[in-house]
Amino acid sequence: MKLTKVVNYLVYTGMVSLIGYSCYFISMLFIGSMLFTAADAPPGDISNSGRLLTIAFQAFGTFIVLLIYSIVHWSIASLLNIPFPKRFIFILNLIVISLVTGALILKFIIINGSFL
Repeated sequence: MKLTKVVNYLVYTGMVSLIGYSCYFISMLFIGSMLFTAADAPPGDISNSGRLLTIAFQAFGTFIVLLIYSIVHWSIASLLNIPFPKRFIFILNLIVISLVTGALILKFIIINGSFL
């Protein structure tokens, strides 16, 4: 029973990490293509507030995807009678969303933006 609990934690942590990185990669492609397209337009590059708004929507999308996966994983674990605390789910999801949002802000606001 203890081995199944450890495997459950490892599978959940691995999948949440993969989902978080996938959302970050998709966000980088989306925002990067938007910046490239906006640079060719007459008004020029999009503003920092536009970037922050886009990053906020991407973080919300990451939250929704992680929430759906968390509910599915928790449901399967409860059907198999594997104890899986909701506190662990909440803390890990919060860490992943914070890291994705922080990395996007660092990449597109601080490094590529005008805050240097």
